[in-house]
Order: sequence, then structure tokens, then C-alpha cells
Amino acid sequence: MRRTTRLVLPLLLAALLVTPWRAPAVQATVRADGGGGEIELRDLLAQVPGIVHALLAGRAGMLRCPVLIGGTIGLPEGAGEPGRQGTDTGNPLREGDPSDAPASLPEQVVFRTTTQTFNRRYQFALEGGTVWFKSNTEVTGIREPWTRLAMPDCIAGTITAISADDDELIAVDQQRWIYGMDGALKASPYFNWSLRWGPPLWTGPGLQLPVGISTWSWSVVSQLEDGTWTDDAGNAHRVGTGKVSHIWTLSHGGQRLTYLDPWLASDLSYEMCGPLRGRFRSVNMSASGSTVFVIGRYGDLYTRLYDFDIAGADPVFFDYAYDDQRGVANPKIQLPSPAWVRQPKVPGAITDRISIHKVGAGATERELRVEGRRAGVVGYWHKDISADAWSFTPTGGTLAGTPLANPAGDTSGLGLAPSEDRTYAGSVPGGTVTIEDFNTYCTPARVDVRLTTGETFALRLHTTDNIRQFQRARGLDANPRMFNGMLEIPPALRATKDPEISAFLDRIGTERFVRANLDGTTAQLVFRKQPWRLNHRP
Repeated sequence: MRRTTRLVLPLLLAALLVTPWRAPAVQATVRADGGGGEIELRDLLAQVPGIVHALLAGRAGMLRCPVLIGGTIGLPEGAGEPGRQGTDTGNPLREGDPSDAPASLPEQVVFRTTTQTFNRRYQFALEGGTVWFKSNTEVTGIREPWTRLAMPDCIAGTITAISADDDELIAVDQQRWIYGMDGALKASPYFNWSLRWGPPLWTGPGLQLPVGISTWSWSVVSQLEDGTWTDDAGNAHRVGTGKVSHIWTLSHGGQRLTYLDPWLASDLSYEMCGPLRGRFRSVNMSASGSTVFVIGRYGDLYTRLYDFDIAGADPVFFDYAYDDQRGVANPKIQLPSPAWVRQPKVPGAITDRISIHKVGAGATERELRVEGRRAGVVGYWHKDISADAWSFTPTGGTLAGTPLANPAGDTSGLGLAPSEDRTYAGSVPGGTVTIEDFNTYCTPARVDVRLTTGETFALRLHTTDNIRQFQRARGLDANPRMFNGMLEIPPALRATKDPEISAFLDRIGTERFVRANLDGTTAQLVFRKQPWRLNHRP
């Protein structure tokens, strides 16, 4: 969730009333900028019980490591903060200094995984429960030994997984509790840790990484590193000073891409629709700077620019529009959000080991890497996310990933997972409405209308998720789930001369895009602004 807040700032200040754990005594600064948008009052009020419950529940959980109740992670950041400026000297060791680091640690981390990771300043590696770090030589040119990453005693030696992006690093302990280290692009004395996660708005008592996932990756987009991101109308939108941070997880046979946002409800209810309307099976995933990279079992590769705010789910702080925003003086964020991009296949032998990382600003500069071989030599294939061709860099050694079949051509349609589309239908004023492909996470859906006078035509229903501070199950169940909805009426249909069709459309609204918020369950879709109540049809 975007870290631009008017409501969030007091909560963050309250969270910092306790002393954060950090290497030296570094003072935190708090900044915020504004946002705009709309959300129905009833939905804002509905958040209150969840926020109150979050304030009261689970606080005892923080006692597992009381020194980490505070911390600066999640606070807005600004240029010129201490530790980010000046000469980069890497970690405290210099080339040739003795180190007790395991000999198994690599000279250079090439792939961002859950045991080895990097940002543009440092590389991190996990061995025996301990996290080690040193300068990212590939970027900085600084050569030095690995040294231990300073941690409080309550988590030192217990770490089982890590992932870094931008100025933040996530570590997971043996009980799957998530911890965040802020300042990962600063000098190492400014690193500081926190266990905070969850409502209200990243002041909660923490979260455990879900079980049953095949992999996960930490993604951060920030104003200092990325500056802006560009929507499908070509308009650049400024990233908030507080960043957008997600843990992305891959699960359920590679079909589900779930994101865990520390500002939102601590549940598994937020997902992104995968390639091919959620039916593509990914065997691995990596994420960086709000860009997700997946690979299928036959070497098919996809990327997508996506996060909670880009997706249109944050109407409290942002203004969104389905109307064309190209050339608009003060453009809103264009919806639908950017779609999946099928990347060209690698022209050689590959494994399922992939990675994505930032190489520049604008949320467009990303490098993709795929482990493989060329002419019998182990290395990695790599390219810029927008490039057409792959290059190869040899590394030697042996392959770490699982070799994949990689036939030429598009094989992404092979072995698809079952669709989660659901059918709803019902009588409405003037006729009947049928939606055969409603999907919690995949949009749009086709809306088939049959008038009582016999005319038939189709509309489109666009939906997005919404802000929640209370937990709920994923997908649909008996508990109504609120969607931000928009009915799209094709221009040619709006121009019809048929009076019956015109009358029906005018009852919906007079624009091409008509707001159509709705509540969904497994049994019904109930529209809030249209007198439509559609029942599930098996």
C-alpha cells in the first residue's frame, strides 16, 4: 500500500514511542505527502471494528522480541538522510581482513533467492541461521570479505530465509515470523530492525510467513530509487515517499500469486491474477520494484508491473479512471492496470532459477536473469525487461536449479490449471443479466444482457479489490466481499438507435464507464448502485 498518508502518520508516530533496535542510536525522521481519492463512507466505517481489534489483539506476540517493537521500516524517507550519502565503503571489513564467514558463501550473488539476495549497494547470504553481508561488487567495485549482519539476540542465529529489495530486507525465523530491516541502502551502522507488521497500517504485532508456499520474494518501489511509475496511458505517476512494499508468494501448484502488504489485513486475501487469466502454472517467481517475473515448466516467461496501488485498490489516497487519460492535463491513474507481458524465450538450455532486480529509475529499468548453459558452460541468461534478445554470462560451476524443457515458441497454454471463473445470473428491470466468467482476481468479466423484448448485447464489468484492515478468507465465501466495480458500455452500443436498448442503458448510466460497486459471495453478486441481484449458477 502506498506510503503517502494523512491518516497513517499519527499511527506511525504512536508506533515509534518505543525505542527501535539499531546498531547505533540513529534518530528517525517522519515525513508524509498527501493523496486523493474516493471510497464509500459505509466501507470506511466498516474498517473501524477491525482497526480496534487489531490494536487490542496480539500485542502479547510482540513480547517474543520486545526490543523490535519499534523501528523505522515503513516510515516515509527523504533524500539526504544520514547514512545514504557520502562515500560508500561497504561493510566494516576491508579487502584482506580476516573473516569467520563460511567458505561456502559465493564471491558474488547472482540471483535474488530466499537464501542469497542483493540490492544495488549490498549482497546478503544466509548460512546456518546467520545472515552475512558485503558490498555488491558488481555495482560498487568494492572487494571485501563477508561479515555478520548485526541482529538483536532474540533472532540472531534463527534465520531460515531472506529477501532484499531497495532499502529493505526481510528475514524469516524458524517459527516463520517475519522481521524487517530498514536502511539496507545506508551505511551499515544505520541498519535497524522491526517485528511490526499488519494493521493498523504497519504497526501490528507481526506476521508469520504462510505455510504451503513454494517460494516468496520481497518487492519495494520507492521515490528515492524509482521516482515514478508509468501507467498504460503513458502517464508517469510519482511514487510516495513511504514506498510500496509487498511479500509475493507462489503457491497451489504455481497458480496463485498472493501478496502480503504490511499495511493491510494480515491474511491471504490479496492476489494478482496470473497469466492466462490465472490458469498459467508457474514453477518459480521473483519480484522487485513492483514487477513480478514468473517462469512456467516449459520455459515460458512473463512479467507484470503490479502492486496494491497500481491495481486500483487504493481509492482513499489515489484517483483512478477507466476513461482514456492520454493527453489529460492532470491525469488520474489509468485502469485497467498494466497486463502481463510475455517475454521472449531464452534461446538455450535453462533451469527454473530466475531473478529480477532494479537497474534504474522509473519502475521500468529491470534486469531479468535465468540460470542455464551455453555451449556446455554454466552461467545465466539476462536481458533488460524491455529488450528483445537475451545475452549470456558464464559463471562456471554446476547448475543450482531444476533443468526445464524449453521448446521454441509459445507453450504457455500447456498444462493449464482449472479456471476459477464463476457464473451468476438473474432477472433485472427490463430483462436478464448473465455473467459467466466472474473471478475475484481476474478482470474484466463479460456481462450478457437479454431484454424482455428479445434484444441481446454484452457489456464488460471491471473490478478491483479494496482496502481492508480486518482479516477475511481469499476469494469468495458466505461473507460478502466488496469490489470496486465499473460497467463499460461500448461506444457503438451507446450509439444504438434501438429504443429498448437505449432505455436499458440509460437506467444504468449515461457515460461509457458507469460505477457499479458490488458485494460478492459464493451465492450472489449484489450490485450497490444498480438494482441487480444475481444468483450463482453451477
